[in-house]
Amino acid sequence: MQYVSLLLLCLSLSLFANPIYAQNPSPKIKVYLLGTFHFSQTDSTYNVLDEKHQQSILELCQIIAKQQPDKVFIERQPEYEFQHKIDSLFTLFSNMKSRKLRAKNELVQVGFRVAKMLGHKRVYQCDHPGRYGALYDRSSQYAQTNNQKGFLDATAKGTAVREDDLVNEDSLMQNSTLLEYIQWINSDVVMRTSHASYVSNYPLVGSKGFYNYDDDDTLIGAELTADWYRRNIMIYTKMISQLTFDEKAIFLIMGGDHIPILKHLFESNPNFEVMKAESWLK
Repeated sequence: MQYVSLLLLCLSLSLFANPIYAQNPSPKIKVYLLGTFHFSQTDSTYNVLDEKHQQSILELCQIIAKQQPDKVFIERQPEYEFQHKIDSLFTLFSNMKSRKLRAKNELVQVGFRVAKMLGHKRVYQCDHPGRYGALYDRSSQYAQTNNQKGFLDATAKGTAVREDDLVNEDSLMQNSTLLEYIQWINSDVVMRTSHASYVSNYPLVGSKGFYNYDDDDTLIGAELTADWYRRNIMIYTKMISQLTFDEKAIFLIMGGDHIPILKHLFESNPNFEVMKAESWLK
């Protein structure tokens, strides 16, 4: 009998010492990632301020607000623009009575609108600078002069073709509602193939002089991919650094190509649950 009592005591102590049993794990924070096009960079044939697009944007905002995110993150650099500037703009926006907005960018049209709908006091910035433009120009120049253009236009073996290069995207935009176009951007095939181009195509560009330490053109395409990853890791870090981890859900609106890496980073963190866009964005 004493042996059984001792065994039960040891078992109970071991369970108490194990954090899995000693306390209930915190619920995972739901992460809603929305890939978008940049509203203000469209030409004169597509104006998001047109009434039909405004109605579609409002519908999109209502869908997002239904998910009840505790924090709304936008594609702006906190250390560049300074948070008080965005805070001031959002305060002015929150006090506006009119539903009409003159600012075309998606940060106001969607990010500010959703935060206001939910009664938030602020929005959160998380963007980080990168060197994509300079590195792409350098990779492109090398590809043009070294018979590697097929790596960039995805015609060479070993490359991946983006879904958005297989369709007439201008026609798709014009013949869809803005919400439908956003849904297409966030579809699995668009996200998967856009990311594939970064990891399949760019790393093939550059010289193969791996042992020539004076060859500055070695791995120049890989440098572009590495910088793209670095930027998104910094964006992710800025997001989680602004959490108390008491949030139930968070929302981010950002250019579509960022989403696959951010999705992977959040999925790899056991504190988060990424919500599949195709399931909630409808």
